[in-house]
Amino acid sequence: MDKLINKMPIYKVIYNTIAEKIHNSIYKVGDALPSESELEKMFQASRTPVRQALNKLESDGLIYRSQGRGSFVANFKPIGHWTTMTGFKHKYMKDWKKISARTIEVTKTVSPYYASVLEINSQEEMIHLKRIRMDNGEPVIYLEHYLPPHLSIEMFQKDPTFISIDQLFKDEKDIEFTTINEELEAILADTYLAKHLQINEGYPILKSTRISFDHQSNPIDVTVIYLRSEKWKYAIEFNKVMQ
Repeated sequence: MDKLINKMPIYKVIYNTIAEKIHNSIYKVGDALPSESELEKMFQASRTPVRQALNKLESDGLIYRSQGRGSFVANFKPIGHWTTMTGFKHKYMKDWKKISARTIEVTKTVSPYYASVLEINSQEEMIHLKRIRMDNGEPVIYLEHYLPPHLSIEMFQKDPTFISIDQLFKDEKDIEFTTINEELEAILADTYLAKHLQINEGYPILKSTRISFDHQSNPIDVTVIYLRSEKWKYAIEFNKVMQ
């Protein structure tokens, strides 16, 4: 555990420590937090990560800030939440038995870019997983996962036909993704993607880059998804809970 904490960015250490104290009522609603200078001394940190942590606490609704007075614990009450992010699984839920998947390749790789997203050392090896997902035997989605090195590569080799990596994490590691950041863009299929999706080179497809975080805001999975645009639709539904 200490090793994991040492690898964690200092702003996350500050954020997690304060958030835990708020959730455990050590810091109660209306209580003033230590000043930025005090937090710098407490965590032996510079002003930048302290402010990063406070900004995230504020954006998450855990604290509010008053100019000239400091930061205070907010009366946090969620007023709404995501109920459905309609993606591949939701679209095909009625015919889920027709969905299959297979792993093309599981390797270890070095990527400074994805290392920065996963918050690991730039030259540290990560797990690289290539997969294809099919509807009634027809390829519709090609996926590449980039996963942190503390996970076991065997976890992804045991069953090459698993369908949902979210479910795999729940079953194997008791890890649930609580936050997902996703970007969508339209691209043209190159030769490699055209081969795996069984389409013509230059065919328009959707590219989704998804970063999944656990309950401690640690990035656990970066997935780059390529989708046949005529086979997949994207929608989001909200359900606001009034309190």
